[in-house]
Amino acid sequence: MDSLLIYGSVQGNPLYNCSSKPADEWTKLLGTQRTFLGIVLIIFGVFVEIIYVPCLGAIYRKGLLKHSCYKIMFLLGITDMIATSTATILSGYLFTVGAVFCTFPELIYVAGCISLGGWVCSCSLTLLLVINRISDILAPTISEFLFSNNRTWIVAMIPISYTISVILFTPAMIFNSTVMAWIGDPMIFEGKSKEYYNPIQNFNNIVFITGTIVFYGAYCFFMAKKQMGYKVSSGRNVFIQSTLICSINCSSALVYSSMMFIKPNEYIVLFGELAWSLVHGCPAIIYLTMNRTIRQEVTSWFRKSPAVKDSDKCTTSEQRSRTIN
Repeated sequence: MDSLLIYGSVQGNPLYNCSSKPADEWTKLLGTQRTFLGIVLIIFGVFVEIIYVPCLGAIYRKGLLKHSCYKIMFLLGITDMIATSTATILSGYLFTVGAVFCTFPELIYVAGCISLGGWVCSCSLTLLLVINRISDILAPTISEFLFSNNRTWIVAMIPISYTISVILFTPAMIFNSTVMAWIGDPMIFEGKSKEYYNPIQNFNNIVFITGTIVFYGAYCFFMAKKQMGYKVSSGRNVFIQSTLICSINCSSALVYSSMMFIKPNEYIVLFGELAWSLVHGCPAIIYLTMNRTIRQEVTSWFRKSPAVKDSDKCTTSEQRSRTIN
């Protein structure tokens, strides 16, 4: 939101000024209406928001917040719900009307800041979660020092502070229905794409991709080794979950990073946009289908009977990794 902080308004910044044409003319000139894609995104986004509420409610009501991993998962859930409202539901509406930046400049600019903040917060909290799990396996003393009691909330202030800084002091991501993605360039002026380059976004994606490969590779290795001869199927289940989720996360990060330097195929861009929606939506589905503790708590509400008592300790196979048992 640097334009708002420096210029007092979005269009007060010359780089985001749409006054040369009326909004409907910008839409006809640069936009492409994609009704079917928009409806799909809206339906998926609303579905994610609906199922996330009982998931977070189960974490809170069952007292799982006493465990450090569930504290991080809870923050990830809130982040995903906020990001889904803009990156998926709002994107769906903008696709249905064929919007570009100058169609709704203020709305798209603010939503772009929130969407970018949701992405970097999700990346940083996800890495924090896997660090939490790995330290629990390899360095219990360090894990106790960093994540015991309420220290997890304090440590989580690092990615939260990073997110707030990105939202306030870096260029926004701008929706474009023709490109089918949130990009830096509002496409108001020709030959000025470099003026909108956001190095922090690219840095975040590179760190996230590298960190994901390194940390999850280490996590899967040590989990497989630890469970060898005991719960092989459980270890395989964790590995599959980790691989699928990390593949979606990394694919979206790779597509958006590449778009800063080259113009990829439109189907690759579409894949990156859908992957971004899945990044924030899949964890809720995983919580309900693969996390036994949360699933039993939620289903017990509909059975009107107490949830089956299950170990609510967040073991190394019970996380998000967003990877959950």
